[in-house]
Amino acid sequence: MKRMILIVVAAMTLAACNNSKPNHTHAADMAKEAEETGAAIDKTKSDTVGAADTTAKAEITETAAMIKAEAPVAKDRSLDEVYSAYFELKDALARDNGQAAQQAAKKMEAAVVKIDATRLDIASAAAWKQYKRKLAFDTEHIAGIYENGHQREHFVTLSKNMYALLKVVRPDAPIYYQHCPMYNEGKGAHWLSKQKAIDNPYLGKSMPTCGSTVETIQ
Repeated sequence: MKRMILIVVAAMTLAACNNSKPNHTHAADMAKEAEETGAAIDKTKSDTVGAADTTAKAEITETAAMIKAEAPVAKDRSLDEVYSAYFELKDALARDNGQAAQQAAKKMEAAVVKIDATRLDIASAAAWKQYKRKLAFDTEHIAGIYENGHQREHFVTLSKNMYALLKVVRPDAPIYYQHCPMYNEGKGAHWLSKQKAIDNPYLGKSMPTCGSTVETIQ
């Protein structure tokens, strides 16, 4: 009888062990699957966040580039003093004022020396290098004399070179290229003016309105 009881107990124990083993294995498999699923979700989230960050950075970079490209480039103003002194010289000659013409020529001469070609754009720098010495030559001579006749001789070539420079380095406001047909025994000469109205620097007070506008530079 005891033997029978032992056999039954052993059989029940074996059955219990067999039943518990598959359950344990299934639970482990479920836990592993859950862990892998969680890891996959975390990776997906990480990839999504990373992609979003990359896209955002790319959009910011592109926007910054567009803003930089569309931003107005500040125009160099270093030639303004040269232009201003020239027009002051022109007005002085139109008044037959040799002393004022001297002072204006000195201002222009100093302004020419100060120009830094490296601050100009390529085309302007090339034009400036071509005409700098020519402008300096005439302004130096006008600054050294007070007699209007000689001053006007140099003003002819000064105006010719200023015209060539302005054709490259365009002004902000219109500049009028004007002509006197009677100067130098009818050979004529040109000058530049900020005003369309004629105020002749070659004939001065004797014939201030002689001449005409032949071109508008703008």
